[in-house]
Amino acid sequence: MTVPTNLYQKASLKGNREDLLEKIYNTSPSEVPLSTSFGRTTAVTDFHEWQTDALGSASASNKMIDGDDVTLDAQTATVRIGNHLQIFNGTVGVSRRANIVKKAGRGAEMAYLKGKKMLELKRNIEAMIVSPTQVAIAATTSVAGQSGGLGVQCVSNPLHNGAGATAAWTSGAPTAAITGGTNRTFTKTLLDTACQNIFTTSGQFAESLVVSPAHKALFSAFASVAQNRIDVKSGKNAQATIVGGAEIYLSDFGGISVIPHYLMAGSDTAYVTNSDYADLAFLDGFKTTDLAKTGDSDKVLITADCCLAVRAPTAFAKIANLTP
Repeated sequence: MTVPTNLYQKASLKGNREDLLEKIYNTSPSEVPLSTSFGRTTAVTDFHEWQTDALGSASASNKMIDGDDVTLDAQTATVRIGNHLQIFNGTVGVSRRANIVKKAGRGAEMAYLKGKKMLELKRNIEAMIVSPTQVAIAATTSVAGQSGGLGVQCVSNPLHNGAGATAAWTSGAPTAAITGGTNRTFTKTLLDTACQNIFTTSGQFAESLVVSPAHKALFSAFASVAQNRIDVKSGKNAQATIVGGAEIYLSDFGGISVIPHYLMAGSDTAYVTNSDYADLAFLDGFKTTDLAKTGDSDKVLITADCCLAVRAPTAFAKIANLTP
């Protein structure tokens, strides 16, 4: 058909309003499951320390003769360990005009960007926690302090392959690098061994398995972990539901929740954790500082000064040298 002469069409209109939704959809993952589940405590300086101790070996033959004199038992000192705090930081700068003009999906631009930066810092802290290789570094006048992650604090029950190794941690901070090994497939046997080792060394049941998305898929394929099919209750529209994964694993040493972690994509390490024995130690929490005003704009610095503190390494395990 032919458009009639002088028909006034939408393309000729002036003053069309935009159809822009009053909402911003952030498509990036922002969950921080380990930071959320671990405890939170206060650090008073840039090197946070704690002590661990252990009982002597149990002896079924421990006995003495009635009225006999005694020889004093040898005593073992506590182990004093710690971690260096890391200043996670981000900055935001917004001009006066950009902050106050009317925008879709948010009000003041500074408030919106500060909230976004806070989420980024939380993810940075989570990335430190799950890092398999990040060691602790002491701060100097020219070097930024760095917190060691789970990879170097899981020293009691590491499962490596080939020449892989995690250095002992009996004093100071975990500064020794991880020794690389030979990768192998993640298996149910490895997971069961990690859970058993935690129970043997600490008497605690494992709480969570934290894995990469690829290792979560492998876990769901373990024999006897997940049923292939479950039936819904009978009814008019009853159907069978295919089950492709599992969220809880009932091991011989307790039930553990399985947490696939987006920040561990491509990782060669899986962690078996117990949140009762780990903290994030903050010097002053999340802090926002207004920076000097040098023009027609506002600038802020956002910091989080903290470190990871695995209080009882015996309650944790890691399965390293896995094929990503």
